Amino acid sequence: MTSDPTNSSQPPQMNDPMANAEIVVAELVEPAPATHFIGPEVVQAEPLTDSSHAAPVTETFADGVDDEHEAHRTAGNTSSRSWVFRCGDAIGTFTSHLFGIASVIMLLAVTASIPIVQFLSFGYLLEVSGRLARGEKLRDAMVGLRKATVVGGIVLGIWLCLFPIRIVSQLWFDAYLIDPLSNQTSTIRFFQVALVVLTLAHIAAALICGGKLRYFFWPLVAPVSFSIWALRRLAGSILFRRILNFFCGWISPSLADDICSAKPIGDWFLPAIVWKRIRQGNLYVELRDRMWNFVNSLRPGYYFSLGAKGFFGSLMWLFLPTSLLVISSFVEGAAAGVTFIFGLLFAIPIFAGLPFIQAHFARDGKFRNFFEPWRVYKNFGRAPIAHVIALLLMLILALPLFLLKIESIPSELLWTLSLVFVVFSWPAKVAVGLAYRRANRKENKSWWFIRYPMVLATFPISFAFVMIFVGTRYVSWHGALSLFENHVFLLPAPFWL
Repeated sequence: MTSDPTNSSQPPQMNDPMANAEIVVAELVEPAPATHFIGPEVVQAEPLTDSSHAAPVTETFADGVDDEHEAHRTAGNTSSRSWVFRCGDAIGTFTSHLFGIASVIMLLAVTASIPIVQFLSFGYLLEVSGRLARGEKLRDAMVGLRKATVVGGIVLGIWLCLFPIRIVSQLWFDAYLIDPLSNQTSTIRFFQVALVVLTLAHIAAALICGGKLRYFFWPLVAPVSFSIWALRRLAGSILFRRILNFFCGWISPSLADDICSAKPIGDWFLPAIVWKRIRQGNLYVELRDRMWNFVNSLRPGYYFSLGAKGFFGSLMWLFLPTSLLVISSFVEGAAAGVTFIFGLLFAIPIFAGLPFIQAHFARDGKFRNFFEPWRVYKNFGRAPIAHVIALLLMLILALPLFLLKIESIPSELLWTLSLVFVVFSWPAKVAVGLAYRRANRKENKSWWFIRYPMVLATFPISFAFVMIFVGTRYVSWHGALSLFENHVFLLPAPFWL
């Protein structure tokens, strides 16, 4: 009896290999977070979250991103733009950097003229040499440009906004002196109070929106900004878009897209930005956190500590020769000659090597590095020419600044002289850091017929500088004691006595 395969309880054996496959119920799982390989370590990235539940991002203050990484973070946003707009962005970036440099110099000058706080400026200048000594690039020596741009824009914006108040206040004061009870005096007083209230509200709104310099002048630029925004919106229509593509396509394929891209009003119009921040409901908390993060990103404690350690470490090297040179001015006879000669013999090698000892200290920030002069000498042997050039440049830039110490000026104007000292001290620290970096990149010493003459060349350079340095005691306001106000190796503003 044959069995009918159709009535069999066993499933037929098929030639299809998928017949034996098991059916498994699929289960949705979250993707595993990506991993990034950084050197020998593996760093696990945070999983992506729904953007609709993410915390709102604001531009209240700088978010603490390091300046050297900012270019890499924003490079991908401009790769698809036309060359016309990229040139405009480059000009804007260059202008912003110039303003940042000016802001850094002003901030350093102000802090250098304030007792104790001046360690911040000295620590900043040491950090310039330290970054280059660690092998970083030259642009990394421009420490904190983006943050200084924010601070400088806020200070300049507030100062300009207060200018009308100063004018009205002067008018009211003049009217008050003439007739305190007149109607003109009362009217000007009313306008003065109203202007103060409106100006404070205007400054607060600009700070809430990010503190950018243009936010302090939005009533003046609003008509122009609205006109440009309206034209860009109009250019985005189909008709005008075709016309733009026809006339601008030969310049750049993406030029029409850049012209037609109009940002929402809430991204650039200050009242709309303020209203959006208020609607979010966490304005106070967000401002507090942003302000705190921004102040921490400035790292005032680090620069103060670096400046204080650098000051006392340098003073330990300079105290003996400077004291001997000062004593030689107060004694007579053979004692004056002996103390002067010994002070000169100690000062020549110290003045020649201390700039590079400071760079060696700033590289790691460890105080014990001040007591490792042999390491500095080894670095000198690997790049002797660069060291001699840096030493010569540093001492040449320091010589004209002694003239500014001839006359004493009021304390409220010290920052003006500090401004000049900072401008000359910054390139000197850069030159020393570059020489140290060049030595670190070389493994072997230079040839002896190059190394030994360069070592000998440091002594006449240092000797000439020491003689000029000692001679300034006869023209400086503080006399011989001014030798302790050594702006070359100590504080950039030599008025700490």
